[in-house]
This record gives sequence, structure tokens and C-alpha cells, in this order.
Amino acid sequence: MRALIGADPRLAGSLRMLFEGSGWSVVQSTSPTRASAVAFRLVHGRWRADRVRGVSITILGPNPGDRHAPALPQVAMEISAHSPFVESALWVDGTELEEQGGGTPTNGTIYGAPARTLRAGRHVAVGYARTATTAAAVAWSFDVS
Repeated sequence: MRALIGADPRLAGSLRMLFEGSGWSVVQSTSPTRASAVAFRLVHGRWRADRVRGVSITILGPNPGDRHAPALPQVAMEISAHSPFVESALWVDGTELEEQGGGTPTNGTIYGAPARTLRAGRHVAVGYARTATTAAAVAWSFDVS
């Protein structure tokens, strides 16, 4: 997995591959003070971080850094791009949520909740969305009290 990451400075700490398929992957990194995620694309047999910035993700909830999120939070993001979306996903603590969504092919909201209540403490959410040619991933942490 570290070979996939290379020297990307956004990914330092504990690494977790959340998704790999169809020439795309999502890698999450967590440390005691930070969470991040990067979308990678397979180009000519090599994994490359997608830095095109053609997909925009806005976190809707829980708020990053929230110290009092409910034990069964609704995790949500807003996504937008100039091209239609092909794929999107949400994870909490490495487990993909059963997502729902709505909107148009280029603007929408994706949301879901964990299958079970979360224990008290810190949790990491990751959102991912891609078009046929570009992708984005974002990670954030929140606390359940």
C-alpha cells in the first residue's frame, strides 16, 4: 500500500485502502490529529493521485471536528462536477455505508448512516465521487460522546 501512496504528503500516518476497482482507488490516512483521503487512478499501469480537481465535495455532516455527534450519525456530502458522476461512496471507520442520494447527474447529495450505533470516541468518515475522467476524496473526523 505504501508503494501506491508514494510521497504524497497528504497521506501520513495509518493507511487504509478503502476501495480499489475499475482503475480507481481510495486511500485513507489517519493520525492522532488528522484524517485525509486521496483518490488514485491507474494510468499506464501505475497508480497516480488524481490532482485534476474536476470533482468538488462539500461535507454536510457530521461537521468536521464535531465533539458531540450522535451515536448513529447521518453522514452526508454534496458533490458537483462538470461531467456526470459515475461512482460515489461514503465510509465510516473503513466500512462503506449503504448510501442514498439525489440531485442531477452533475450535482447531488449523497448520504447514509452506519448499520450500528458508534462507540464513544473519535471516528473517521471518507467521501468519494468520480466522473469518467476525474475523482476526489475527502476525509474528516468527528467524536461521538
